[in-house]
Parts: sequence; C-alpha cells; structure tokens
Amino acid sequence: CELQQRAYQEGITHTRYPYLFPVLEPDTSNPFFVQDHNRCILCGRCVRACYEVAGVGTLELGFRGTKQMVVADLGVPLGQSTCISCGTCVDVCPTGALFEKRAPYFSRDHNLERRPAVCPDDDMGCAMSVVLKSGLIARIEGTDTAPVNGPLLSRAARYELLREPRPRLLKPRLRNEAGKLVEVEWAEALAAAAARLAAAMSPDGSPNGNGHRVAGLCSGRLPSETLDGFHRFVAETCGCPNVDTFRSAPRHTRRAALDLYGEHIECDFDAIHDADLVVLVGLDPARTHQVLNAWLLRKRHHDQCPIVVINARQSEMASIADLAIKPRRDTENRVILGLLCQLLDVGRLSRRVDRETQERWRSQPPARVAAEAGIDAADVIRAADMYAAAKKPVILYGPELSHGGDPAVLKLFWDMARLSGHVTPAGALRVRGFQIEANAAGAEQVGYRGVDLDAAEVVWLLAGDDPFEPPVDLDGVLEAAPTVIVQASHEGVLLEHADIVFPSLKWSERAGTWVNMAGLAQSFAACTQPPAGVQADERVLAEVTQHLTAAREEATHG
Repeated sequence: CELQQRAYQEGITHTRYPYLFPVLEPDTSNPFFVQDHNRCILCGRCVRACYEVAGVGTLELGFRGTKQMVVADLGVPLGQSTCISCGTCVDVCPTGALFEKRAPYFSRDHNLERRPAVCPDDDMGCAMSVVLKSGLIARIEGTDTAPVNGPLLSRAARYELLREPRPRLLKPRLRNEAGKLVEVEWAEALAAAAARLAAAMSPDGSPNGNGHRVAGLCSGRLPSETLDGFHRFVAETCGCPNVDTFRSAPRHTRRAALDLYGEHIECDFDAIHDADLVVLVGLDPARTHQVLNAWLLRKRHHDQCPIVVINARQSEMASIADLAIKPRRDTENRVILGLLCQLLDVGRLSRRVDRETQERWRSQPPARVAAEAGIDAADVIRAADMYAAAKKPVILYGPELSHGGDPAVLKLFWDMARLSGHVTPAGALRVRGFQIEANAAGAEQVGYRGVDLDAAEVVWLLAGDDPFEPPVDLDGVLEAAPTVIVQASHEGVLLEHADIVFPSLKWSERAGTWVNMAGLAQSFAACTQPPAGVQADERVLAEVTQHLTAAREEATHG
C-alpha cells in the first residue's frame, strides 16, 4: 500500500477522528481480482489506466460527495461489465483497493524477486515481469520497459498462464499391452523410444524403404534454441527433414507468397499506432491478440479511428466497428476483389495497374461479390471508399482467414496497399499478418518448411505446455501411426494417441530466444525450476540420440 508507506514516512501511525464513510461490500464478481471500495482513496489512477492504457473505459467515478466511488460501466458488477481483465488497474492501484484473488497475502514486495519473460500465447512478443517468492510465481506484472506492449498485458498473459487446470506429468509413460499408459523409469522409456526409431531407420541412419518414416511436429510457442534442437534431431539424427510446427499453415502461406511475389516487407507496430483506418480481415484480436485489441480500442476511443471488420466468423470487434462485413465462409477473397474493383472505379488504382490485372479485378464488381458472399453491395462500396479516403490505412489479417492457405490472397492485400501508395516512410507495405504461434518467425528462421505425415511410422510430438488439440485430419493421422511419441508438460488430448510420453518443461521453466512477427528477438532466462525428475527437452533428445548411436554401432559391429 503506497498510502500506508507514505503515512509511516510522515510519522502517521493512527487516525484522530472516526471514519465517516460507510462499510461497503467488496466486488468479487471478476474471476481474477477483487474491488474493495473500503480501501479506495478515489485517486483516479485505475480510471485513467483503463481509459488511457487499456483503451476500454470500463471504470469511471460515479455518484457524488461521500457516496462517490469507482464504478464499472453504469454501476454493474465488474464480472458483468465490459472489463477485459487486463489487470492494468490492479498494477496502478496504490492502496490495494484492487487486488488479485490469487494469494494476495503472500506477495509482499520486500520478499519478492522479479524476472523478465515473454508471453507465449501469440506472436506479438509481449514482455512481462514474473514475480517470484521462494521460487514460486506469486503474480505476473506489466513493465514500462517492454519494447512492444509497455505496461499493458493481456488476460491470457497475466492470469490464464497461472491457471493451468491440467495435471502435471512428472514421469515417463509407456502404453502397455492392455492399451493403458503406465509410468516407467526414464531408462526404459528412452530405450523404447530409440528402439521404435531404429526400427523405422536403416543402420546407417537413413529411413527404411521409400518416404520419410519419421516425422516431427512441435509447438510454435517454444524458444528458437529448442526449435533448432528438435529440427536437427529429426533431420540429422533420424535422417528425415520432415518437421514442422503444429499451426504452420499461415506461416507457409506467407512464405509461399514471398517466394512467388518477392520479398514484400510488411509494416511494424508503429504503422498500426499511426493509422487513420484499420481493416481487419479474418482477425478477431479480442480472442487471439488481446494487446492488439486494446490498441485498437484505444485508437477507436481516443483518435476516433474508423475500423472495418471483414470476417466470416462472429467477431467481438464487429460490435464497435464503423463497418462490419460478415461474408459466407471461404468468400473473404471475393470481398477483397470487390474492394479492388471499386478502387479501380474511383480512380485510386487505375494508373498503377496493368490492363490484364484490371480486367481480372473488374470481373468482380461489388454487386456480383455481394451476391456470392451473401452481403450488401453498399457495404463493399463503402469499405472501398473509406480505404480510398484514408491517408495511412493498415490491413491486418489473421488466422481466421478462410483462404489463409492461398498465397494469392496475401498478394491481394499487398497489391491493395502497394498500388494505393499506402507504404510507410521506410518503404514497408501498410499490411501486417498475425499468427497464434509465439515463435512462428523463429521457426521460419530455423528452417521449418513442412511435414509429410502420410508414410510416417514414428510421429514425434514436442508439445511442451501447449494446450494443442489436433484437428480432424491430424487426429486421423495420429490414430493410424504405428508409433506416437509425445513430450508434454501436462496431460491433454495428445496423450490419447501416445505410445511413449516424456515429461516436458512449461513456459516459465524455459530459457531461450523468441522472435516476434516484426523480427524482434528477445532472450530470457528461465524464471522457475522444473519439478524433480523432469528433464529439459534437449536433454531427452540427446539421450535418445545416444541410444540410437549405440544401437547402430552394435548393429554395424555385431
């Protein structure tokens, strides 16, 4: 309590007069923190933080005189309000009127240690401060020195990382003859994994028969050092350059577009902050990129920046957008073509576009596009007019883009910005793609290029603490694979397919480098120690490699 500390500094140890304020019930409706009006001194910090930092404006000062208090929206409980649970108000509260529900009494500042880390939930590269007491995480705070997000954190980073509901894996497991996973010693599990790999490989380390018999999939949340070690294990040790991340489609689409159309450079975060129009295509930042969502809310409320949403799915941003277009699934690319056709008609692009391209775009007029996508043609025309009138518009696309697997869709965005002259002073296009994998850019740098699971006899899944649930097509591949080896920190859906399981590290136990979407590399040390008996992923891979090497030597000299 800053007020209490300042009172002690001034020698104030007690009050001379009775309190005149009534005793008020604390608001405990928010799942993460409590609002205790009895501690509030009406300094207004939380109100300013909610409006100026988070951009939401949920908190405000309500009522008058001795009845004045900080209220949410029009006086509803916090849990029923528009609060996004970013926790910024908790960080700035000087008296503890806003405090976290999670162990508020064991987190006194004089016994705490703070270590920097990066949020593993998206690819923005948001830095945070992990607050430790006796080696345990007391809470997570924002930090003013964070290069991307400043003091702002998402709900996922601040709270949900600490609410892991899945049981922790502490020992290796093997599936027995009865079909059940049972705990075994490390030596037995390592030997079993090496034996399964050796059966799919020749004595010289090459795959048996045709195709790649060993495949590797890993989480894109992992640091670059772990991604590199896993890539080398599958490609060099197992002789199969057959490795990729769980959610690789958006990254491969962008890579294919770059290979086909040249090294287009997309804008950095400064262009988003500087924009006078934001077009969201297949991106719901409230669900996938909550810090970006706060930025856009702040721009909407502070700068009156118009927002256009084009999303086949229901989007929270659509409720505050100036224009929300909800086309049928797999028709977003048609909407963009309709915008390009309209931009040709208003003269924004016609001087810069060759005749063949003009003819292709003019074949998709707003009326035709609207009929195919099930939307109003007037909305397409209005969106194009808003883009043509803006001086610094940005196009932000995301993982919900239905045609995200087609590189030509990205080229439409790039052409729309390039031919309209919407580039940054540095020459980058005012377009930016967002992905869910925190280190997708690091995977690209390491050399992850794709995986073929059709002929795989052994599929190795390095999940860490990723709560990944395989889609239907991957679920079928894992079901059919003769051997599935999983490295995971917690129990989950992947264990249903596993034949061998190795315990893995969670996010706070990892050290390494993460590269965000804009190419910013940030390196951090581990914040906490893993439980006894849980080994680092690289060490597990190294020990399996030793078993394989020994088996090859024995087979060679046998």
